[in-house]
Amino acid sequence: MSGAVLVTGAAGFIGTRTVEAFRDAGRDVVGASYRGDAAAGLEAMDLQDAGQIEEVVARIRPSVVVNLAAVANPGEAQANPQRAYDINVLGQLRLIQAMLRHTPGARLVAMSSAEIYGRIETGELLSEDAPLRPASVYATTKAAADLQALQYHLSDGLDVVRLRLFGSVGPGRSAEYFPGRQVHYVAAMLDGRAEPVVPTFSLAGARDYVDVRDVAHAIVSAADHGRGGAAYNVATGRAWPLRQIVERLIQIGGVAAEINEERKLPPGRQGAVVAGDATRLREDTGWQPRITMEDSLRDALIEARRAASRAEA
Repeated sequence: MSGAVLVTGAAGFIGTRTVEAFRDAGRDVVGASYRGDAAAGLEAMDLQDAGQIEEVVARIRPSVVVNLAAVANPGEAQANPQRAYDINVLGQLRLIQAMLRHTPGARLVAMSSAEIYGRIETGELLSEDAPLRPASVYATTKAAADLQALQYHLSDGLDVVRLRLFGSVGPGRSAEYFPGRQVHYVAAMLDGRAEPVVPTFSLAGARDYVDVRDVAHAIVSAADHGRGGAAYNVATGRAWPLRQIVERLIQIGGVAAEINEERKLPPGRQGAVVAGDATRLREDTGWQPRITMEDSLRDALIEARRAASRAEA
């Protein structure tokens, strides 16, 4: 494909890695974020501002749009459903309408979540044909946006691929998300800034986690080789017990730490056993995860310590 790639949410955890991955592939990339950042080369694009979206899309006329801008924290979505719907569903609608007006041949990579499949207890591998049973505000907004993108593909010929991300892990993960919070605590212990205790919400259940760098490569692969209209799971096929992840993190850090687990689940989340079948993505694009959980956690610890050192400098 030729032409610029527009990445919304480019300042975020997945967004920064996605911009890097497209540039590594030799693509011209324009990043956009909620407020923008001229020093970092980021356009200002608020998905609640139709005029701003219109101006950026009309000026850049991208050949690919990767929409990573979202209310991505389930707790935040649960606390403010109206804002979550306005950004995650209506925000994507504003983006689609601008694309159809100014760059109708462009491809949209619509980002969804495994949360749309709902609470699964069996541990069976979920395919893209599994029924959608969203059980939270966040999950419902992502299911609605997923179906919205498909609808515009069928009704208006929008070239779209839909990616359903399972858990993501790796360097740069915010402390708002698992296991980012635990990574930051272990990093603080290693630097003598915290007691040897890892506080955590309930570790009930197990989830499929993909390193953020593998997620970024999946996005590039789907943008370049995915079938129009198709939905793709981005997953490893393995559900990691959450407690085992924290235990492995402590082991990698080489600290003698206790786990202080609360009974309650994080806001907007449910304990479940969720693993995804990414056969379709692998067969259509050649993508497969390359980074192990151990390497992902180790790199996350290194980055968390570097970030803390930069903050203190």
